[in-house]
Amino acid sequence: MEKLLKLCLSLTFLLVTVLSFAQNDSTIRAKKERFITQKYWHQFSYNSLEWQMYLDSALVIEPENAYLWQQKSMPNFKSGKYYDGMRFLNKAIQYDSIAYLGYRGFMKCIFMKDYTSALTDLKAIYKKRPLEHIMDHSYPFWIGISYLKLNQLDSADYYLGLSVNNALLKDKDAVHYVDWFYWGLTKYKQKNYKVALTYFENVIAQNSNFPDVEYYKATILLRNHQKEQAKALLLQAKANIASGYRMNEDNEVYTNYPYQITGVDIDELLEKL
Repeated sequence: MEKLLKLCLSLTFLLVTVLSFAQNDSTIRAKKERFITQKYWHQFSYNSLEWQMYLDSALVIEPENAYLWQQKSMPNFKSGKYYDGMRFLNKAIQYDSIAYLGYRGFMKCIFMKDYTSALTDLKAIYKKRPLEHIMDHSYPFWIGISYLKLNQLDSADYYLGLSVNNALLKDKDAVHYVDWFYWGLTKYKQKNYKVALTYFENVIAQNSNFPDVEYYKATILLRNHQKEQAKALLLQAKANIASGYRMNEDNEVYTNYPYQITGVDIDELLEKL
């Protein structure tokens, strides 16, 4: 109760202080926004009641602040409350679609698994901002994954290839190993195992402890009747999972990424050998 009272007093102080700023001076308005977003906010955990209360108070002052709406949506997505998360995120896009359309496309793709709707958002922002990234990857990358999950393999191949090749134009080492992984998975599903194996080798060259690529590479080795090599690779993948190695994407602690494997998947395949 005492902690909640202190928070309420802090929020009252926030309201009084910020409302005292001149509304028609852009410099003072920027100062007001910094005050809102920095003065008290980040002393709270985003999972806390205080985080939401603070944002609600700030939104009384800045109801059209897209960033505050996005920050209000974020913990809801991470806790699986997708309805509320999307409700708040839609408000962010209402006030700044350029800043948050790609973010919403990412959320639909990775968190909500709504790939058709994700494509609508991702393609729209890609047309407007073709060189920008979201969550460390290009828009063609997320578009390609969405098509991959919809089993539209030619489109997935095109966009994931576009993501890789655009990066290669900058630097031969600029391609993220997760890009190679999903492009390899697309080739795998197209039954182009030779090319898939080449792309998986590119992944391993960058990340030798990535269990997912070891698993899928092992399945190709089995198709090639290389049973012992496949078994050794599966055991290595199992050890890597046990050691905590994963895809290393920021949000995989909250949700599974497409085609991520588990220790159970590895065990089931090992039992068939």
